[in-house]
Amino acid sequence: MQNKKTNIEARVILILICLGVFCGCFWVMNQTYDPLARYPYATDENRDILLQYLDSEDIDYIISNQIRPEEFIEFIDEEGFNIRYCRLYYTAAKTQAQSNAYIVNFVNRFRQHFSANTLKTLLEHYSYVDLTTFYENEAIRQQPLKLVADPSQMFVILNADTSVYKYAPLNLVQTGSLSLHENVAQAWERMENAYQSMLGSDASLGLIKGYTPYDQVFTEYTTLSQTNPERVDQVYLPAGQNEFQLGFTIGLQGYQEWINGLLAQETVDYAALKEGLEESLKVKISWLEENAYRYGFVIRYPQDKESVTGHLYNPFLLRYVGTENARAMQENNKVMEEMKLSEE
Repeated sequence: MQNKKTNIEARVILILICLGVFCGCFWVMNQTYDPLARYPYATDENRDILLQYLDSEDIDYIISNQIRPEEFIEFIDEEGFNIRYCRLYYTAAKTQAQSNAYIVNFVNRFRQHFSANTLKTLLEHYSYVDLTTFYENEAIRQQPLKLVADPSQMFVILNADTSVYKYAPLNLVQTGSLSLHENVAQAWERMENAYQSMLGSDASLGLIKGYTPYDQVFTEYTTLSQTNPERVDQVYLPAGQNEFQLGFTIGLQGYQEWINGLLAQETVDYAALKEGLEESLKVKISWLEENAYRYGFVIRYPQDKESVTGHLYNPFLLRYVGTENARAMQENNKVMEEMKLSEE
């Protein structure tokens, strides 16, 4: 009996000794544990600052996502810094210069609107100020208005749900007093020459409208709204949503007269409008409908496509899409919304 009791006491003592050894080892290991041991980019130069600003979850995050110090180290001491947005900070800084504090604040406020890929594209075409103004005002006031990330693309379609805000295109050239994308200007010259060759040197398609900046569109839209606020969006879209801001759209002589006529009618009647035009404009409409595609242009808002484009017919408003695309649209009676267009 005594031996049995002695054995039990010995076992208890042994267990206590083992427990003590385990606790001692754990304490020693804990004191010497390096949280950056699994992070291959830790160096003597950055170790202290990483440990100062990143907790264990942050360190796990940069390890699991293979994030290098150069992607976040310059932002790490900024107020509001969040390691989970570091690639957005990095992308913004590399694409468009601003202070680190500004970039951290910008990304933190508007990160729901972009990814790292779309942010780069946005900042190649818009300023921080314009993006901030758009997200704080336009996007809230006109939900679900979406900013087009790359407004320089040739086949951007604008409507009530899309905007290029204050984007100003590059590659514009002067054609008389107007500005057009350089490809459009060349195609326009060929089309005008062809028209004059057929109808005489005194004839002209009459280019009266080309690239139109945001502020001018705003003014024109406001003026037209005073005439017929209920119909204006069907003939001329507001600033940011108007394709004249892209540089690929042109208005010809008769354009403004047609718009004014649409706004003045109680019930839309294209036949009555056309009948009231002078003969030279009627000839122009017929020629454009039969020949514009040969030069890469299409009537952007044709008749019988109102339900697709959301826009009333305007035979004097043309969009450049390239000759192959224009031919396909002409042959298939399609508008841009119905086609998968490709660069030529």
